[in-house]
Amino acid sequence: MLLPDKHITMAESILGLGAVLLQHLERPQPVDRLYDLTRDAMESGELPAFHDFDAVLLGVLFLYSIGAVELTAAGGVRKCGS
Repeated sequence: MLLPDKHITMAESILGLGAVLLQHLERPQPVDRLYDLTRDAMESGELPAFHDFDAVLLGVLFLYSIGAVELTAAGGVRKCGS
């Protein structure tokens, strides 16, 4: 589930979900709003895989662990350097 392989597509992986999350972080967002944006992307077909709230949290944690996002004082998430 973390990385794509023979049986897991990029869209189903946390790595692919992280890419979608980064696209939605043009401005700082709370995590529940990121989930809403991800759900909208799934419904529109932009993200052709199902991810629940736990997967979105894992995606945010993954992005935080590689230094791509940081937490705001208000409890939101933003891209590093923005």
